[in-house]
Amino acid sequence: MDSIIAYFDSIGLDFWQFLLASAVLLLGTLLIGTLARLIFGKNSTLSHSIAGAVGILFLFSLTVVIHSIGVEYQSFIAPLPFVTMTESQLVIFCFDGADYTIVCQELLSMIILSFLANLAASWFPKGKNIFTWVLMRALTIILAMFMHLGVSYVFTSLLPVGILTYAPAILLGILLLMLLTGALKLLVGFVLTSVSPLVAAFYTFFFASLVGKQITRAVLTTGILTGLIYLLNSCGIFTVSIAAAALMAYIPFIILLALLWYALDRVF
Repeated sequence: MDSIIAYFDSIGLDFWQFLLASAVLLLGTLLIGTLARLIFGKNSTLSHSIAGAVGILFLFSLTVVIHSIGVEYQSFIAPLPFVTMTESQLVIFCFDGADYTIVCQELLSMIILSFLANLAASWFPKGKNIFTWVLMRALTIILAMFMHLGVSYVFTSLLPVGILTYAPAILLGILLLMLLTGALKLLVGFVLTSVSPLVAAFYTFFFASLVGKQITRAVLTTGILTGLIYLLNSCGIFTVSIAAAALMAYIPFIILLALLWYALDRVF
């Protein structure tokens, strides 16, 4: 154990902090997935959203690797929600004291990224065995990364700064209001929809149409990832080393994350 701790110290990582962060991400996701499987059954919207959250974590990992390779590849990286990257550290967003406009920007950015990742996942088959599954998931991550890069470019280059500041809060509020209004049908049944056709329309869009389902999954995925980030904040984890020497230490975490993703996709 002492040799392991010494190795982590030599590459600039706190072993116990790394272990805690891994436990929060892996066990937290597994717990949510298990509860979703028990309560809502297999292939529920929540189960798909949890698998999408793991896919986002892999997309983050791919971005970190590209960032660490060299400056010439930086143009392939779009700004990721809830994190910023320096030369050697991944800085995790801190909710404490953050302005609401910044929080809304991060939430909307995560919803967009989750929507693109879930949408890309729906375009590829799951694969008949673990090898084809890994290949399909790798293609999903790469496609989602480039789609997010394109959307980020459009937003930052075409929209004025003033709109970029306040529009996320407005759009996020409208989206959540519409989603919650449609979800009322799940709570009170068909009685409310006979009184308000608007509720039925929102329900049909968010829970029956293809695009609406992907938006709903994106919101749930965002909620899961936001909760995990908040847990990291609560544990005092705000930075992660992404120095080239430290990346090798993440291999066991990546392997466990891949196995968890496979289990969520196949079993849950």
